Amino acid sequence: MTKICVIAAAVLLAAGAAQAQSQAQGGVYVEGGYSFLKAKQDDFRVSAKPGMVRGIVGWDLHPNVAIEAMLAGGANDDTSSGLTIKLQRSYGLYVKPKYAVTPAFEVFGRIGFADTKVKFSEDGFSETDSDNSFSWGVGASYSFNKQFYGTVDYTSYYKKDGWKLNGVTLGVGYRF
Repeated sequence: MTKICVIAAAVLLAAGAAQAQSQAQGGVYVEGGYSFLKAKQDDFRVSAKPGMVRGIVGWDLHPNVAIEAMLAGGANDDTSSGLTIKLQRSYGLYVKPKYAVTPAFEVFGRIGFADTKVKFSEDGFSETDSDNSFSWGVGASYSFNKQFYGTVDYTSYYKKDGWKLNGVTLGVGYRF
């Protein structure tokens, strides 16, 4: 009976260690980066290039699928045709299909919705506007080791009522 208890305890211990290892390889991750944006409105011929700082918290559901929450804030503004544009904030939820090309290199997509708030100012007058829109993106990441990685992506945050807001983000991430 004692041998059976020892064997059962060893099996449970090994199963717990295997579970902890699989969570360490997947699980939760965070990313931070700077986005080079382009805000464009074709009707008024406005094309500005504000910037933003973006953070993402993600959770791997499967080796090929993750879910992510994104939060971003404006870093700088830009002026086009006398109109100054600054991103106030943006947040969104995404499903992230991904594929590991090699153990260190991964390509991915993002599909979801983002809510964005932008401040417009001209000649001492200002106005803010916020709305949500379908959002999508594509990108790639490269793992430096088991925890740290670099990432680059193109994301369309907003496309509605003649306005487009998209950009390229360079970032770093950490896997827990």
